[in-house]
Amino acid sequence: MRYYMAIDSNPLASLPLALFGVGSESAYVDLLQDKLVVRAGNLFNETFSLGELGRGERFSWPWFYGLGVRTDFQGLVGAVTSTQGVIAIPLLQEKMLFIPLVGPLGLQVPCKKLVFSLRDPDTFLANFNQERPNGGPKSVVIE
Repeated sequence: MRYYMAIDSNPLASLPLALFGVGSESAYVDLLQDKLVVRAGNLFNETFSLGELGRGERFSWPWFYGLGVRTDFQGLVGAVTSTQGVIAIPLLQEKMLFIPLVGPLGLQVPCKKLVFSLRDPDTFLANFNQERPNGGPKSVVIE
């Protein structure tokens, strides 16, 4: 099933995304029987086996984190097209992902948590987590 990414309505955010082919029809997540495909125009195109993913959850993404392909170089990798409807999915084992910079040039970055924004995050999470084990990595809040 295909879930479309939420595209920020602010022209200062959506115009730069559109320059890289990120639009309402080219930014999506495909939840298939055995894999998850995340695509954000020409900026991000990765496929994950469902067996390598933990349970998804809503994730706070402040405006100052920015939009587009983002990484903290410590394991968080995101194809974030809006600050609304953001989801995070932990990987059971770290995976190296390619982040394009210019043409075929880019960076290999570690991914422990995948982040993306969707128009309908709650429906996606209900369908995605339905088949996920209750265990696995989760975010921990320390008070």
